[in-house]
Amino acid sequence: MSKYVGVFTMILLLPLVVFGAVFGSKSLLHVQTASTLDPGRLDFRSNVRFYTKVGDFLGSSKPANFQAVNYWDVQGNALLTVGIVKHFDATVMVRGYQDTHQSNENNTPDDIFVDLKTGNLTLKDTRFNFGGIFSMRFPSGDKHNYPFEAYTAGATEFGFMGIFSYYNDPFLPDRDFSLHVNAGWYYHNDAGKVLFQTPTKTFKAGNNASEFQYGLAFSYPTELFNLNLEWWGIAFINKPDSMAFSRENFSYITPSIVFKPRNWIDFNLGVDIRVSTDTDQSARLVRFKQKSGTGGLDLPNYSSWKVTVGTSVTLSRGTQTLSSGYTGKGAVQRRTDFFENLLKEKEKSRKIEDELRRLRKKREQAEKELEELRQLLEEQGK
Repeated sequence: MSKYVGVFTMILLLPLVVFGAVFGSKSLLHVQTASTLDPGRLDFRSNVRFYTKVGDFLGSSKPANFQAVNYWDVQGNALLTVGIVKHFDATVMVRGYQDTHQSNENNTPDDIFVDLKTGNLTLKDTRFNFGGIFSMRFPSGDKHNYPFEAYTAGATEFGFMGIFSYYNDPFLPDRDFSLHVNAGWYYHNDAGKVLFQTPTKTFKAGNNASEFQYGLAFSYPTELFNLNLEWWGIAFINKPDSMAFSRENFSYITPSIVFKPRNWIDFNLGVDIRVSTDTDQSARLVRFKQKSGTGGLDLPNYSSWKVTVGTSVTLSRGTQTLSSGYTGKGAVQRRTDFFENLLKEKEKSRKIEDELRRLRKKREQAEKELEELRQLLEEQGK
C-alpha cells in the first residue's frame, strides 16, 4: 500500500514542486527540434511518466490462493537547461524515481543525463534549420537492466544525434506548423556489466551494445495550445547480451498537447502508443522470471502505452524580453529581420508602382503623339 501512495504522490506533486516538461531544450516529448535557447535563458522542467499492468495467472488451473499483482512503471525527471552562447545550450537531467521491481524497487535516485546541443543553424532558405546533440548518461542509480524501459546496463553511455527542422514561417517559427527529423547513434558501453543474477550465478554482458535512434514529429501551434504528433524508436546495431531485458527494437507513436496559459509556463500531456510487436528475445532464464510456462505473469518487455504529464517554466529570459513571448537577442534579431523584410518589400512595391505610373504616363503621351501624326498624314493626303 505504501508503494502505491508513493507512486501517486510522485505523479501529483513532482510537476508542481519542480516545475518542468520534457527532455532537452526546445523539444517535444521525445523528438528534438533544431532550436536552442537564447544566451542567458534558463528553463527548469520536470515530468512524470507512468504505465501499469495487472499481472494475471497464465494457464487454466489457477491456485486457490493466487492473487493478481498490479505492476507499475513510474519515472520522474527534473531538468535544467541554460543557453550558453548563440547556437549552443546545455541540459542536465536527474531521474529522481524509477520503478525497477527489484531489491531497490524505487531506484531513487536513478541516473544523471547531460545533453550538449547546437542548433538554430540555417541554410540559404531560413525555413530549414539543423543542429546536433552530444548526449551522456552517468550511472548514479543503484539498479539497471529493468523491464518496461529502454535498455541500460549501468555504464557511462553516450551518443550523437543529428537534428533537422522545417519551419513554415521562418521569421516567427512558433506561429505556424513545423516538421522535425532526428537520426543518431548511441553506444551503451556495457561489456562486463552485471545484467542478471541468481542465488548461485552472476551473468555479465559479453559485448558492447549500440543502436540507431530515430524520430519524426509534426507540431501545429495555436494561440493557447500546441498539437504534436511524434513517431520515434530505436533499432539495435549490436544487440545487448541475451541476459538483458528490453533487447528488442521498438517503435512508438506519441500524440501530445501543450497548454500555454502564459509565455513563461506551459503544461504537457502525451500518450506513448507502442506500434512495434511485443517480441521477447531474452534468454530463457530471463523470460522465465516474467513468463513461467503454464503459470506466472505475462509482461511485455516494453510497455504497450505510457502517459507523460509535466510542466515547464522559464526562470530567466536572457538579455531581452518581448511581449509576444519571444526572448533573447536571437528572438529580437528574428523579429527585426522580419519587419525589415516587410519594409523592404513595401519599398520595392512602391518603386514598382512609381515605375508603372511613369510608364503609363509615357504610353499615354506616345498614344497622343501617334494620334496627332495620324491626323497630320490624313490632312496631307487630302
